[in-house]
Amino acid sequence: MKRKFAVIGLGRFGSTIALELARLGNEVLGIDSDRRRVDEIADHVTYAALADGEDEKALRELDVANYDAVIVAIGENIEANVLCSLVVKGLGVKQVWAKAVSHNHHRILAKLGVNRIVQPEFEMGQRVAQALNYPMVLDYIYLGHDQYVVEVRATERIAGQTLGKLDFYGRLSLKLLLVKRDRKTLAPPPEDWLVQEDDQFLFVGALANLRLLALEL
Repeated sequence: MKRKFAVIGLGRFGSTIALELARLGNEVLGIDSDRRRVDEIADHVTYAALADGEDEKALRELDVANYDAVIVAIGENIEANVLCSLVVKGLGVKQVWAKAVSHNHHRILAKLGVNRIVQPEFEMGQRVAQALNYPMVLDYIYLGHDQYVVEVRATERIAGQTLGKLDFYGRLSLKLLLVKRDRKTLAPPPEDWLVQEDDQFLFVGALANLRLLALEL
């Protein structure tokens, strides 16, 4: 079933979200006060509207309250971002996502009850730092409460050992969800699985334990 999303603010961040949501087959409404930005995206989303994100009447006429989620992607003007988020919440939108550009901005949006706050520069900076510090880590997802799902690549340091001998769960309290090799995936993998360099593992566990794992790989 198609879902409906409204993206307010069609700069680089907002337009990327709108275009990708449309590519995935969703109904997308793009909103911006800059006609050039609206015209650039008009042929690629379901609807494109020239409107001020702080204008409650305009957003009500665009029926944003009946969208599954509204993304407040205004980034260059913090005041406009906050006021838009306030208006959207006041209209009763079920899910409001908003971009924050600083820690204090994040705190304000949280006080307004925004469901999900995104700090793209901060989050991308974290990912780049993690990739530089732990080159064997392919990807990770934060689950909350200090729990992460992490995809890692086996190095030659553990190649030739079985999963039973490595005993990731007993020593590090990490649960191994699956292992991938070429096009083969095992979930869960057997303890007699003989590790080869470049095997890919998917673990879940606490950050401190995952850091200990990184020292072994």
